[in-house]
Amino acid sequence: MNNELLTQLKQQLEQAGGYARRLLHGRGRAYAGLEHLNIEWYPPFIFVQNFSEELSPEVSETLASLFESHAQIDAILVQSRRWPDFETEIAIARTSVELPIKQWTALSKDIICETSLGKNRNTGVFLDMRAGWDWVQNNAHERNVLNLFSYTGVFSLFALHGGARKVDNVDMAANVLKIAQRNHQKNALHDGRCAFYKRDVLKSDRWLENRPHYDLIILDPPPYQKKAFRGWSDYRKLLKACKTALSPNGQMFACLNNPQVTLQEFQSDLAQLFPEAQGIEQVSRASEILEQDDSKGLKTIVVRF
Repeated sequence: MNNELLTQLKQQLEQAGGYARRLLHGRGRAYAGLEHLNIEWYPPFIFVQNFSEELSPEVSETLASLFESHAQIDAILVQSRRWPDFETEIAIARTSVELPIKQWTALSKDIICETSLGKNRNTGVFLDMRAGWDWVQNNAHERNVLNLFSYTGVFSLFALHGGARKVDNVDMAANVLKIAQRNHQKNALHDGRCAFYKRDVLKSDRWLENRPHYDLIILDPPPYQKKAFRGWSDYRKLLKACKTALSPNGQMFACLNNPQVTLQEFQSDLAQLFPEAQGIEQVSRASEILEQDDSKGLKTIVVRF
């Protein structure tokens, strides 16, 4: 049994309480021998993302010990992610559980989100962005917000709860926009302050030019997606287009989850693209998202004009 891993999981589980949280960010390489694991808490389920062939007996024993000592855990799910395939199985459970598990999951004391465990690689929420949600909630008051690559609308939920005047959500996938709409309805945040647009963000220059100016634009694109998003060249094009839709004193919340680009390189690229910016500042990751090399993990940057 891995006592260090067990201690980490117990501590994070206690801090998480009834809210979803990443318990182990092994992919950040801060935990020797656990680089192939991310372990997350979707109450009442532990969801293990395994990027290697199989779990070691030591890790399996540790997870079993955690399960036995915490009655609030109903089951532990293990998803093997051998690209491009994935397979999810129930490792241990107190009662009969069928996959996929679809439920409403609390992200904070105020926000819940529809999640699905076992059907897809993604669950409906990216838990490494927890600090980013808090930043948006704390900086959205009385602002018109544009949420690009909106996925299931989590940023929008936090912006509206923080007092945003309006949030426009844009994504090219109709299925995730439907989930986003359900999320807003479930949180009673569908009162005319949010809108949903099915659009290819990279083909929306004219649309952006004709929009009323936004005070805050959130950009959280994939690092790379074949035929859809080609990395920095597309990101640069998108940032320039967004500038035309930004109010004079507006802000961009720009995210990048590409370990091939360092924090310093991302900041430098943004500074070159926007020499007129009044500030380019990092938003720190949540405490549980540990990285061996702090410059290579998830990067969230605020560009102030």
